Amino acid sequence: MSRKCPSCQSENLEPGEIQSTGKIYFKPANTKFLTFKTSNVNVKANICLDCGNIMLVGDIEKTKDLTSRVKSV
Repeated sequence: MSRKCPSCQSENLEPGEIQSTGKIYFKPANTKFLTFKTSNVNVKANICLDCGNIMLVGDIEKTKDLTSRVKSV
């Protein structure tokens, strides 16, 4: 499955990272109380090489594990 830019529908995407003085993470609001994992969820990025739109993508498997949520079928 190829990803498309939500802005212009192009498939001309380049993967990368968003960077600051440290890593940028997503922290779910409703994490389980006791867990051996940190609540930081890695964020990856893609930029559309046609329109410049930047798309962020989080680690859904870790988020599901931290929040005890599973995808309903």
